[in-house]
Amino acid sequence: MTRPVILVSAGFPACGDYMGITYAEPLEAAGAVPLHLPFLNDVRAALALADGLVLGFGSDIEPARYGGSGHEKLTAVSVRRDAFELELAAAALDVGLPVLGICRGMQVLNVVRGGTLHADVAPHPGGDWDRWTLVREAVLSGDDGPAHPTHPLRVARGSRLEEALGGPDPELRVNSWHHQAVDRLGDGVRAVAWAGDGIAEAIELDGDAWTLGVQWELQEAWKDDARFLGVFSALVSATACRAAPPAAA
Repeated sequence: MTRPVILVSAGFPACGDYMGITYAEPLEAAGAVPLHLPFLNDVRAALALADGLVLGFGSDIEPARYGGSGHEKLTAVSVRRDAFELELAAAALDVGLPVLGICRGMQVLNVVRGGTLHADVAPHPGGDWDRWTLVREAVLSGDDGPAHPTHPLRVARGSRLEEALGGPDPELRVNSWHHQAVDRLGDGVRAVAWAGDGIAEAIELDGDAWTLGVQWELQEAWKDDARFLGVFSALVSATACRAAPPAAA
C-alpha cells in the first residue's frame, strides 16, 4: 500500500532540531511520509507531488496581512514565511488538497480566507514560554519534559474534529501555549471548537476537501492523550484517494 506524502510547512524558527522531529513523529505514526518544505517559488509544483499538507506553528503573522495593527506582545515576524504560506495555503485549498493547520497554521487558514486575528487573547490562559523552551528541549533529549498548561475544550457535534477524536467528550482538555487567536472568521470558515472564554480553538472550511485548523499544539497533545493522534490519522485517511495508485485497466 502506498503511503501518502504529507508536506509540512513550519518555517525555520530558532527551535533547533525540534521542527525536524515534532511533525514527523505523529505523521509517520499515522502512516504518512512527511516532507518538510523550504520556501519555494513554485508552490503548485510541490503540491502536485503531495497528498496532503500540514501548516505548522511559529511566529505571529504580520498584522498588515489581515488589516490589524501592532501589539506589544507581537513576536518577530517572518515576511518570507508569511508570503510563502499564504500562497501555499491558497493554492492547496484551490486544488482541494486535505489540509491540517496547527496553531499559526490555523490562523493562516483564516487569514487566507479574509479573516482576522486577535493580536493577544489575554487573559485567556496562555503558555509559560520558559516552560515551552523546556518542552522543546525535552523532545530533543527524549525526556518527558514539564507538564503542559491546559484548558477545557468544547467541540461541535458532528464536526470533523469530533469524528477524528472518536466522539464527544465534555472533559476534553488541550494545551495552552498561544497568545493570538482567530477573531473574525473568513469566508467559508466556521468555528467547531471553543475554549471556556469563547475563543475559537478549531475551524473547518466549507468544501469537499478535508480541512481542519486547531489552535493548540497538536504535535505535543497526542503524547498526552492518544486520541489526538486521531487528528493526524484523519488527515492521512482523507488523502487515501489521492495517494492510492490508479486501478489497472
